[in-house]
Amino acid sequence: MTAPVPGFPERFPVRDDDRKPWRYRLVAGTARLCFRARYGPLHPIDFQGVANIPDGPGPLILASNHLSNLDPTIYGGFFPRTLFAMAKRELFPNRAAAWMWAGCNVFPVDRGTADRRALRIAVDVLRRGGRLLLFIEGTRATSPGMKRAEPGVGFLIRRASADGAPVRVLPAAVWGTERALVKGRFFPQRVDLHVRYGPVFTPELGASRDDQGVADQVAARVAALLPPEYRGLYG
Repeated sequence: MTAPVPGFPERFPVRDDDRKPWRYRLVAGTARLCFRARYGPLHPIDFQGVANIPDGPGPLILASNHLSNLDPTIYGGFFPRTLFAMAKRELFPNRAAAWMWAGCNVFPVDRGTADRRALRIAVDVLRRGGRLLLFIEGTRATSPGMKRAEPGVGFLIRRASADGAPVRVLPAAVWGTERALVKGRFFPQRVDLHVRYGPVFTPELGASRDDQGVADQVAARVAALLPPEYRGLYG
């Protein structure tokens, strides 16, 4: 098991009533303000399919592709319901950062390892009826075009479904962000940003432990929401 992150609370989440903690609301509000100040009325984020976002609680996975560091900021700032998310351990360098991220419903994961602690938290979030944001490719794509979804996505869905109610998936696609935040630039460029939500569905789990097959089902739904040139392996 991976070592605990200094400063990350033993009790997580901070709130367990499907309401956003004040740190979450503060950071999300700041993100929205920054986007609106930078892009203004000429380049608002183009949100499509918002009516597909379910009103009630989960267990729900918001499954998305990943092109830029702006992606989690857009979902965290603009998604109308309370979300949870895992982030690489490197984003928790000290106690202050760990305290802040914990208040934003973000928990650490050691990428490239079997992080049982992060898996346990993710399953617990879903078991309690939470909504978990997952970037299904595991990391950012270096260029437009989806990579193979991580089999861990399928494992998490199977594991959480076995422990409680079936996990539903809200597929989402984001694009344009790879041109907005170009490597080497600090401020995002003013380009068109798009987020599209698809219908909620429940993956077919089958009798076998085919984690990759379940992950591919999710990825195919995400890819179908993207323009053809962004679909990559799932085109």
